[in-house]
Amino acid sequence: MARLFTTGIYGYLDLVLIGWTLGLLWLGGCALLTKGGWKDKLHAALTDERLLFGGWGGETRVQIGSWLFVVAMALLQFDMFFMNSYVRETTASWYGFLAPKLEIIYFWLIILKLVFFTRYSGLQLGAGYCFFFVFRWVFLNNGKFWVVAGMMFFLAAKDVRMRQALKTGLAVSAASFLAVVTSAAMGWIKTLTNGDPSLGARGRDSFGYGWFNLTGAILLAICIMYVCWRQAKNLKWFDFALLAAALVFCDQGPDSRAATVCIALLILLAAVLRFAPGLAKPVWVRGLVSAAPAAAFAASLLSGLLYRADSGFWTRLDGLFTGRLMLANQALTGSSIAIAGQRLTDSGFVVDNFYVAQWIYGGPVESLLLWGSVTVLLWRLMKKGAVTESACLVVMLAHAFMEGHFAWPCINVCLWLLPCVLYLLPRERTPNFAKPAAE
Repeated sequence: MARLFTTGIYGYLDLVLIGWTLGLLWLGGCALLTKGGWKDKLHAALTDERLLFGGWGGETRVQIGSWLFVVAMALLQFDMFFMNSYVRETTASWYGFLAPKLEIIYFWLIILKLVFFTRYSGLQLGAGYCFFFVFRWVFLNNGKFWVVAGMMFFLAAKDVRMRQALKTGLAVSAASFLAVVTSAAMGWIKTLTNGDPSLGARGRDSFGYGWFNLTGAILLAICIMYVCWRQAKNLKWFDFALLAAALVFCDQGPDSRAATVCIALLILLAAVLRFAPGLAKPVWVRGLVSAAPAAAFAASLLSGLLYRADSGFWTRLDGLFTGRLMLANQALTGSSIAIAGQRLTDSGFVVDNFYVAQWIYGGPVESLLLWGSVTVLLWRLMKKGAVTESACLVVMLAHAFMEGHFAWPCINVCLWLLPCVLYLLPRERTPNFAKPAAE
């Protein structure tokens, strides 16, 4: 039993598994005690939403659950955007005290939210259980932290006040990023540099983070949070000025090509939605946007498989993606596919393309579940009219072609909206980040 509390993410997953298994049994027991015939009992078991293990606390308990998610996300973003920088090399005693405890705190908040502070019907909990079980099973085989950690957070986002969570996350993320960048610029913490402009090479500066592309990914995440907060229909000239400034900084500072291109794409899509919103209304546009995950997935695998080092076309295309096609080719041709994921510690190749990496390390079942869920989410968002969130999710799909941050819950906040798919919620319960009409 003690292992559950001492093995990090492995123990956290087991605690959720135990809690939800007992929760399913509890829901079944409640259904059996319902008055009426077996049809009434079955209907109650599948459709009545209940807090697990008793209704104590009622609506207050649900509101506490929403705050648990908000606080957990804020701590995760602080951990990844501030503590996960060269701040860790300072001699301050507070870092050594705080760093080991942050992960324990925010994962325990998520566990409590999932087990004790969320309403479920039998159908909802059963659907969520299946998703969780598959991703946990694959994680035991491949050890890939972020996909399963992200799934825990996305499952915990059910019935959370999304705009409140977004505003808190944006504030924490922006403050953490500015603190690290400022500290690096002032020389208070170390930074990573590469290239010598005097020799014709373009200089790169990570501004306090351990790698240039991580700096870019964090900046892209903040831009996406900002656009989701402001909403495309409300964007003003100063919003586009801020986004343009972020684009220039990303290009001239860390020189993260994936993030720079995606921020440019975000600005373009935001401008289209702001000044020509009618373009997003036709059904064929909704279908085209919803097909983006499948298109990106197919393009990733096919380009990796068809790449040829002796082809001028493929080598020029590979150059545009800074060697990603060659890396994908090496990975796809040098490995086999395991249905439930695999570890390849001595493979000798590195895969930056998230679609290819997920296919190789996560296997077909997890890949199809993930991209199928994102496809349904995009369809429902477009049908709801949540075009800002849809555009931001498409931008993150483009980023996944060159980087692996798609499933990081602190980076891709659009996946906080996944509970409507993971729990098979009705269409009218599709969430978004827009300000509620009552506010």
